[in-house]
Amino acid sequence: MIKKFAILTFCCLGFLFTKAQVTDTIRLSEMSKGPKIVTDRAPQALYFQLGGSGPILSANYDRRFAKTLNGAGFAVGLGYWNIGGESMFSVPVSLNYLFGRKSHFIEIAGGTTFISASVLDWTGENENETGFIHHINLGYRHQPAAGGFFFRGGFSPLFYQGEANMSFYLGFGYNF
Repeated sequence: MIKKFAILTFCCLGFLFTKAQVTDTIRLSEMSKGPKIVTDRAPQALYFQLGGSGPILSANYDRRFAKTLNGAGFAVGLGYWNIGGESMFSVPVSLNYLFGRKSHFIEIAGGTTFISASVLDWTGENENETGFIHHINLGYRHQPAAGGFFFRGGFSPLFYQGEANMSFYLGFGYNF
């Protein structure tokens, strides 16, 4: 009796595991029907970024609004940097749009970053400043349809108190 129960349990778990894998994969057969690759859930990515909206180093989460690899989405992150008495905390938030097919995309994004910085001045006193930096991103994104290694890179003009500075960015992570 126990042997039959164990076999039945094993078969049921195997069926559920197989069924979960089938429903949790990307339906790549939709590729031939047009430029949009339809997925069973909104594609997501976790990545580290150097430069850009961070503006120095940040960890980010990106997600599409729809169940397609291209189209509209958003990104939000946290950044921190501390060296030689200077520190910066940042929270970048942006809306983005991906143009492309398969795993290669052109990315256009815009958003704002909350910055809190502390700097030692020439007298040794701490000067603290907070504010918002606005950014526009234009770059390339490699995001495989079936998930895996994620890469993005490009340039990002940063706007702060009426001044513009050019920044480049590189991001590496994992998409799922």
